[in-house]
Amino acid sequence: MKEEAARKRGQAPSPNAFSPDSPHTATEPVPFFETIALDIGPEARAAEGWTARRAWLAIENALERVGDRLNPILVRETRQALKSRQFLITFALLLFLGWGWSILGIAVIGPAASLGTSGAEMFIGYFGILAFPLLIIVPFGAFRSLAAEQETRTYELLSITALGTRQIVAGKLGSAVLQMSVYLSAVSPCLGFTYLLRGIDMLTILYMLFGLILASLGLSAIGLLMATITPKKHFQVIPMVASMLGFFLCFYLSIVGAYAFFWEGGPRMFAEWEFWAASAAVLTGFFAYFLMICEASAARLSFASDNRSTRLRAVMVLHQMLFTGWMVVPWLLNIRDQMEIYLVFMMFAGIQWYFLGALMIGESPHLSGRVKRQLPQSFLGRVFLTWFYPGPAGGYALTITALLCTFATVGVGAVIAEYNGWAAQMRIIGTNFWDHVVPFGVLGLSYVIIYLGLGLLLIRFLRRFTAAGLLMSVLLQIFLLLLGCVVPLIIQLTSPHLRFEQYTLLQITNPLWTMVELIDRRSLAQMPLLMIFVPLAAAVVFFMNLPGLIRELRNVRILKPQRVVEEEAELAREKKPALK
Repeated sequence: MKEEAARKRGQAPSPNAFSPDSPHTATEPVPFFETIALDIGPEARAAEGWTARRAWLAIENALERVGDRLNPILVRETRQALKSRQFLITFALLLFLGWGWSILGIAVIGPAASLGTSGAEMFIGYFGILAFPLLIIVPFGAFRSLAAEQETRTYELLSITALGTRQIVAGKLGSAVLQMSVYLSAVSPCLGFTYLLRGIDMLTILYMLFGLILASLGLSAIGLLMATITPKKHFQVIPMVASMLGFFLCFYLSIVGAYAFFWEGGPRMFAEWEFWAASAAVLTGFFAYFLMICEASAARLSFASDNRSTRLRAVMVLHQMLFTGWMVVPWLLNIRDQMEIYLVFMMFAGIQWYFLGALMIGESPHLSGRVKRQLPQSFLGRVFLTWFYPGPAGGYALTITALLCTFATVGVGAVIAEYNGWAAQMRIIGTNFWDHVVPFGVLGLSYVIIYLGLGLLLIRFLRRFTAAGLLMSVLLQIFLLLLGCVVPLIIQLTSPHLRFEQYTLLQITNPLWTMVELIDRRSLAQMPLLMIFVPLAAAVVFFMNLPGLIRELRNVRILKPQRVVEEEAELAREKKPALK
C-alpha cells in the first residue's frame, strides 16, 4: 500500500526497514527514531518536528555515553534508592512537612510577616525539616547499603570484579549525594520563600545549607566506615545502634547550632575576616578527615594481603601538615594569646595521634608478598618511608615522629614570638613558656610513648596465643588508661592521709589529671620529679620496643614472581589499544 501511494504521488517508494535495499538488515537493530525517519516522507523530514527528534536523539545518545562512563555502583545504588519505599515515604513526608510549616509558620507569625523580619524564624523550621533526612536518613541508608551487602555475602561478588574498593566507596557516597540533591530540590522553594520574608540574607542561607551538606556527606562516610567494622550479622547491631545515636545527636546539635547562630547575631560575623579564616580552617580539616575516613573504609574492604596502610598513613601526615599550617597563622599575625594556641595545638595533636597510634599498633607484623614487592630499595627510602608501610612498630615510630615534629613546631613558634619583640612583654618565653608549655609537651609526648609502647608489648605477647587485631589494640589501650588513672585515684581517695590532697606524686601514672593541672597553669611542687621520672620511663619503654623497629627496618623488597610479571605484561598489552 505504501508503494502504490508513493507511485501515485510520483515519488519513489520508501524502502522497508527490513528489505534488502534498506541500510539496516533484519539482524541489525534499528533505532526507534531512525525507523520513524524511514517511514515518513521527504516533506516531513524537513519539518520542524523532525529537527526536534534529531536533537533529542543526540541528547539521548550523549546521556547514554555518560551513563556508561559512570561508576556502576553509583548507578545501581541510585536506582535501588530512588525506587525504594523508604525514599518515597521520606520524600512525601518532606513535602508534607514543608507545606505544613509554610502554613503553620505564617499563621503563628501573623501580621508580623509584613514587617519583613520573620525570615530567620521560618528558615530555622525549614532547616530542621531538611536536616532530618540529610543527617539521619541518608547516612543510615549508606550504612545499611554496605552492611546488607556484607550480611548477604553479595560483597564477595563485587570484590572479584574489576572495581576497586575506593570505587565502591565513591559509588555509595555518590548515591548519597544524589539523594541529598533530591531532598534539597524539594525544600529549595521554601528557602527562597524565607528570603522574600526578609530578616535573612542569601549569604546566610547558602552558608547554612553548605554546612548542612558537608555534615551529611561526612556522616555518610562515617556510616560506611561503621559498616565495615564487622561482616557478621549478629555483631552489626552494635555499630548500627551507635551510628543511629550519633546521627540523632548530630541532628539535635544542628538545630541547636542554627538557632544559636541567629540568636548570637551570626550573620554579623560575615563582615569579619577572622570568621572566614576560621571557616576555611574548619573546611580544610573536614576534607582531611573525610579523605582519611574514606581511605579507612577502602582499606577495611580490601583483601588481607593488600597494602592497607600506606595511603592511610600518608593522609594522616597530610592532615598533620594542614593542621600545623593553620596553627602557624596566628603566630605570624602576632596574636597575643600565644600560650593558649601552643597548648591547644599540642593537646589536639596528642589526642589524635594517640588514637591513630592505638589503631596502627594493632596491625599484623607479617608482610605479604604483595607488600614486600612495594618496599623502598634505597637506604634513605628505607629510613624515611618504611614507617608508611604496614607494621605495628612502624605505626609506633610514625606516631612518635609526628608528635616530635609538633613539639619542634611549638619551639619554632616561640622563637618567632621572641624575635618579634613582644614575647618578653607577654612573658611567653619566660615563666609561662618554661613552666607550662614545655612540661606540657614533654610529659604529653612521654605518656603517649609509654602507653602505646606498653600496648605494643602486650599485643606481641598475646599474639603468641591468639589472633589480636585492631579491636584488641584499642581495648588494651582503654584498659591501660583505666589502670593508670583509676587505680591511683582509688588509692588516694581511700587513704586517710591523702584523701583531702589535691595532686600528689601518686598520680604520676594518671596522664589526665597531670595534663589538666598543667593546662590550669598551676605550679606543681612535684614538677621536677615528674620531668625526671616520666621521660625516663618513656625512654625505657621505647628501648624495649626497639628490637621490633629494627626487625621491620630489615624488611627488604623481593623480586616479582615470573607469573606476576607475565600477567602484568599481558594486562599492559590489553590496555594499549584502548589508550590509542
